[in-house]
Amino acid sequence: MRLLTLALGASLTLPLAAQDKPAGDPGKKTPPPVPSTTKAIPRSKPDPEKTARDFKRAEQYRAERLTARKARQAEALRAAREKAEAIKNGTLGVAKVVVPAESSSDDKLPGTWILQSESLGRSLTEQFQKAAGRGMSFTLGKLSGDYLAEINPEKSKITIHWKEWKMESVAKRDEFKATLAVSVTGKQEYKVVKLTSGETPGSRKILLELTQDDTKSQSFFQGTKIRSKVDLPGLTSGHWSISEGVLHLQGTKQKVPWQFTRKSEDDPEG
Repeated sequence: MRLLTLALGASLTLPLAAQDKPAGDPGKKTPPPVPSTTKAIPRSKPDPEKTARDFKRAEQYRAERLTARKARQAEALRAAREKAEAIKNGTLGVAKVVVPAESSSDDKLPGTWILQSESLGRSLTEQFQKAAGRGMSFTLGKLSGDYLAEINPEKSKITIHWKEWKMESVAKRDEFKATLAVSVTGKQEYKVVKLTSGETPGSRKILLELTQDDTKSQSFFQGTKIRSKVDLPGLTSGHWSISEGVLHLQGTKQKVPWQFTRKSEDDPEG
């Protein structure tokens, strides 16, 4: 009886265990695996000639940079030596003398001379440019009026007359543009401390000292008056020459001499 009971229990247990295991769907098929679309990237074979060319270009570029750096260093060293020599000799900032080599004698100096407007306009523009710094540029425009130099060597005096002198220029920085106008009237007096003559430009020197300044100036930026007085360029000590009726005065730091033409006695006083 005991054996029969065990046999029946075993037979009943097997179907229950089989029922616990989920049966697969006989009508559903497993999808086939998706084939890979990744392809191996073909590797190009190295080109010895191209590699050699690239290496040669790289070497050439490095050599050019090295040469340029050595050139800059040599130029900086040369400039430093020249500056040190100029400081030692007291000639730092002194411009090369470029007044005409041939000149009339100093007995042709007395009289009234009219400064060519471009000379003073150029000096003013350079002065404004230096004050404004980088990024701002000035273009000279209309000039009017006279700058007269009355030279009297016997009294060791030069009197400057500003006769309604006016200058217009345009200041520009990137897209910004503005007008700048300057007007000057009045007179200045200089003392001729020393005047020398000679056959060479270097021997014709004039030493000046400003003793009186009665000028009045006005400046307008975009039509608006600027309160501060304009620092006007003036006569400075340097070299002189009279060539073909034109008086050239070059200050020690001026690269371009001022040029004057003699005022005719028939011209009315401005």
